[in-house]
Amino acid sequence: MNKIDSKQKAFTLAEMIISLGIIGVIAALTVPSVMYNVNNRANSALLKKALVKLNEVVEMSISESRFQPYPKCFYYSKDTSQRDFSQCTELYAFIKENLRTTKICDGNGVTEGCLPQYKGRDSVYQEQHPAPDDNASQEEKDQYQEDLENSTKGCTGWSYENMSQKPAIITSDGITLIPYTNDFSEFPIFAVDVNGKKAPNRFGYDVFFLQLFGGPGEIPSFDAPQDCEFIEKGGYTTQEMLNFTKERFE
Repeated sequence: MNKIDSKQKAFTLAEMIISLGIIGVIAALTVPSVMYNVNNRANSALLKKALVKLNEVVEMSISESRFQPYPKCFYYSKDTSQRDFSQCTELYAFIKENLRTTKICDGNGVTEGCLPQYKGRDSVYQEQHPAPDDNASQEEKDQYQEDLENSTKGCTGWSYENMSQKPAIITSDGITLIPYTNDFSEFPIFAVDVNGKKAPNRFGYDVFFLQLFGGPGEIPSFDAPQDCEFIEKGGYTTQEMLNFTKERFE
């Protein structure tokens, strides 16, 4: 009968160190990607939740005689140059009253503790388009300055200066709603920070935009914007996040 070798082979210390090193490298490469996708899925869900809640409140408003047959506060969905803002101030007040909120900052949300300091369209433009260096011609410098000023043309409500003075609505879900205007009037567009003051507070990452669309005879509803949206480098548009699928971010 053959003898069976009872000695068991074991990993040497060097082999274990090499194996752990390989595992560490793989983890370093895959964990950030996994977490990024997890965050995208969570932010997409929160954005959709904010959209549903806002539209529910707008639908509730038609029960009020002042808003019948529909609130007159919308961009026409087929042509945003056509609009009716005559009841936007009243609709904003209705939203504040009927949305489940924990805090409303009617003044400067940054100093009142509702908001972090966000970037604006102009500051994001500066990051993505560095200013000409000292060796550039005066013509190049003038052109850059003109382009910088144009970056907020028609969208001054999202300039860095205005972002530092925004009011805000904080919902019971921790979502922050920031109106385009600094006094909850006209222009039915919200910036939505889906996880409130929690970082990163970046446009296209956890901050998106919703715009109210409608038309004669239609109940207005919020959707992805057609105007003034901007995103920071590496971010995603509101529409992309609303159409979120796992595959899109892998």
